[in-house]
Amino acid sequence: MTEYFWAFTRAFIVTVIFMPAVIKFLKQSKEQAVIRKLGPDHQSKAGTPSMGGALFIAAASLSALIGSVDYAGKIGFIMVLIPILAVVAYAIIGGIDDALKMIHHADDGFRFIPKLLAQTLCAIVIIIIMWIMHIPFILNIPFIGVFNLGIFYFIFLWFWLVGWSNATNLTDGLDGLLAGTSLIVYFVYTWIALGAHNHIIVIFNASIIGALVGFLLFNKPKAKIFMGDTGSLALGAGLAIESIVLGIPFSLLWFGLIFVIETLSVVIQTISYHFWKKRIFPMAPIHHSFEKFGWNEWQIDALFWIVTAIIGIIGILYMS
Repeated sequence: MTEYFWAFTRAFIVTVIFMPAVIKFLKQSKEQAVIRKLGPDHQSKAGTPSMGGALFIAAASLSALIGSVDYAGKIGFIMVLIPILAVVAYAIIGGIDDALKMIHHADDGFRFIPKLLAQTLCAIVIIIIMWIMHIPFILNIPFIGVFNLGIFYFIFLWFWLVGWSNATNLTDGLDGLLAGTSLIVYFVYTWIALGAHNHIIVIFNASIIGALVGFLLFNKPKAKIFMGDTGSLALGAGLAIESIVLGIPFSLLWFGLIFVIETLSVVIQTISYHFWKKRIFPMAPIHHSFEKFGWNEWQIDALFWIVTAIIGIIGILYMS
C-alpha cells in the first residue's frame, strides 16, 4: 500500500506544482485552444491554454516507472512498459494534433491518414513487445469463450486502441468532464487489479489518478487549462491497454459506457444527417445536448460522474 500511496502522491505533487508554470508559459506564448465555431457558445473560453495533458501524462508516467522499478526492479520496468508506452505514444500523437491546431488556428490538426498511420505504428510496437514478453494473443469473449487469434490479435489491438482513444477524445468537450469520468474508470480498474494481484497496474493507475486529481484542480469549471488531444487520446489508450493486460477487455464496454454513449451519439447524428438531413440529438456529442437544454457545466459533469460511478459499482459487484 505504501508504494501505491507514493505513486499517487508523486504524480499529484508534480502536476500541482508545475501546472501553474505551464499555464503561465502557454499564455505568454499565446498558445491557446481553438474554440469551435459550431456548437454551444464557448467563446468565453477563448484564450484558455491547452495541452495540459502533456504535464499530467508525463507526471503519471514518470511516477509509474519509478514505483514499478522500486517495487519489482527490472521485471517491474518491463511490465509497466506497455501501459506507459500506450499513454505516451498517444499523448505524442495528440500533442502533434494540438500543436497543428494552434499553429494554423483551425479546428483540424493532424490529418486523418498521417494520424491513423501514427496510431497503427504505436499498435505495432506494442504488439511486438507483447510477443517478446510471451503474452498470449487470446481473446476472452463473454458468454462465448476463449479464442486464440494469433497474428490477427493485432487487428483487435489496433481497433481497441484507436477506438477508445477517440471515444475519450469525443468526451472531452466540457471543463472537467473527461478528467472526472476517466478518474472514476481508472479507479475501478485499480480495484480490479488489486483483486487480481496485478500490483504494477495498481501502481500505474495510482499514478494516473494522482495526476488527474491534480489536473482537475485546474480543469474544473471554469477551466484554467484544457488537457487537449494530448491528454484525451492518452487516457483512452491507457484504459484500452490495461483492460487487455488484465484479460478483461470487453469490460471496458460497461465501465466506459459514458464514452460509448458519447461516441454513438456522434455516429448516429452523422448518419442521420448525412442520409436524411435530420438530427436525432440537439447536438452531438451528447453532452452538448444537455447544454442546449440549459444545463451548466457543473450539472453535466455531476451527472456524468455519478452515472460513471454507479456503473463502476455495479460492474465491480457483478465481477466479485
